[in-house]
Amino acid sequence: MPTRPTVAILGEFGTYGELQQACERVGAQAFVTTDLDSLRDADGTVIAGHKKSLETYEAVRKLHGDRVLGRRVAGGRPVLVAGAGFGMLFEVIRTVNPELGDLDISALGEWPGAAQDLATAGAHPGCYRVEAAVSSKFLQDLPEPLNFKAEDGVFTWDFDQSIDYMEPPAVSWTDADPRYIAAVENGPLTAIQFCPVASGAAGEEFLRRWVAHLPVMNRL
Repeated sequence: MPTRPTVAILGEFGTYGELQQACERVGAQAFVTTDLDSLRDADGTVIAGHKKSLETYEAVRKLHGDRVLGRRVAGGRPVLVAGAGFGMLFEVIRTVNPELGDLDISALGEWPGAAQDLATAGAHPGCYRVEAAVSSKFLQDLPEPLNFKAEDGVFTWDFDQSIDYMEPPAVSWTDADPRYIAAVENGPLTAIQFCPVASGAAGEEFLRRWVAHLPVMNRL
């Protein structure tokens, strides 16, 4: 019987139980941990977040998840960033301080651009269909709308898609008005703005596809 891939979910004990169960239903050996060695050595690592990009970014840094992400991506090891964690992957998280006004907080900078409050652009969280990139491995023909619970989003894609020495990222969009980015698939790094656990059969099918692509390395 083939060995199931291991999936480490960044989080404290007692968190992300539903996400762990969903990963197990689609074929992974999943566990929630803050142990850096386990997060680095798992076949796949998941970093998820709730509602606000800045809060997620601060929580991830506190657990040193930013270091894990950077090391895994540099080594070509699969990482899935889900929900509000999506925004922290861009250069800037744009937020409003009651005393200082608009602030641009430097984030992880995997891609150019800024995450901002959806409401500032007239958009809202909700259930939307995805206009999947032609080159998407994970988002084509999902069975129903996906649940976008995060309160921030990215409205433009500023990455140079014409760089001749690399395969351009697959960028998929919501059908919201105005539309914002739903997902980016960039080599080992897959980032989704939606919540897979809250997205029913479509979210589970996405997880199934992602888990099926994980190479089993038997490092744990």
